[in-house]
Amino acid sequence: MATIKDVAKLAGVGLGTASRVINKSGYVSEVTKKKVLDAIEQLGYIPNETARAFVTQDSKIVALFLPSIHHAFFSELAFHIEDELDKHGYNMMLCNSSGQIEKELKYINMLKQNKVSGIIGISYNSIGNELNNSMPIVLVDRHIGENIPYVSSDNYDGGQLAFQVLKDTGCINVAYIGTFSKTVITEVEKRRKGFEDAAKENGTNCTLYIEEDPIKDETAFLTTFLQVYKDIDGVFVENDIMALKLVQLAIEHNINIPEELSVIGYDGIETYSALRPRLSSIRQPIELMGRSLVELVLKRINGVQVEPVIHPVVLFKGDTTL
Repeated sequence: MATIKDVAKLAGVGLGTASRVINKSGYVSEVTKKKVLDAIEQLGYIPNETARAFVTQDSKIVALFLPSIHHAFFSELAFHIEDELDKHGYNMMLCNSSGQIEKELKYINMLKQNKVSGIIGISYNSIGNELNNSMPIVLVDRHIGENIPYVSSDNYDGGQLAFQVLKDTGCINVAYIGTFSKTVITEVEKRRKGFEDAAKENGTNCTLYIEEDPIKDETAFLTTFLQVYKDIDGVFVENDIMALKLVQLAIEHNINIPEELSVIGYDGIETYSALRPRLSSIRQPIELMGRSLVELVLKRINGVQVEPVIHPVVLFKGDTTL
């Protein structure tokens, strides 16, 4: 296997010059650069990324930590993040944190030690004290301080849109089903806020049916809702997975969807598009969000300050609303 010494010898340059060309650091004339690049091609030289990282402090690895790869939204987002990183010559290290702060802190420490170049994170834990604005880290749906960038869909507008759809289809008693956290505030909570505000502005009765995250028994939680709130005719659920479960339970309880109960989810996950009945959902632009996350983290790796990115949402009209 060819070494950097072989490259330097063939190109007729010193080791330092060959290193500057390979690591893209420091000035090298175009003529000399071409000699080195030609030698690399001729020898089939492959740079040692570990050694390069010591020089550039860029391991070409971005860590992605998320609560659960089983969640379709997270896995779909991870797919697009990895695809975009690959286009820019970066590898992705996946951490399935299971919501454990210890695992998330381990990856943050790897960033501090230059073992990874940057982090994209989905966290519902109190990690703010471990972060500062010099770190190349970007979060999803989480606003921590003024200097940690994040990418999100317009959750508040999504909540308002969900109410408008239910209202336009004739629903008069609506409800929001979701979760809350006692320890952190995420952008996701704006879904409830947008829905609640829109109902209030319209003078529509709105029931909030929420449970602390994580819900221990989601089936029991949703079944109780169907048994207790029989006058509700329109529901906005905070994510597609819970919304689909509500639809199936309603069918099992002989509730006609959408004639007796309209249901809207949030995410618009492609994985579920083949299921019947098709779920009406507020669709996040998951691919675009993934690409924005990569764009922001690469800019932060290069020391560029960035602003949060909030993407608009649209309605996917399925079979669970009139």
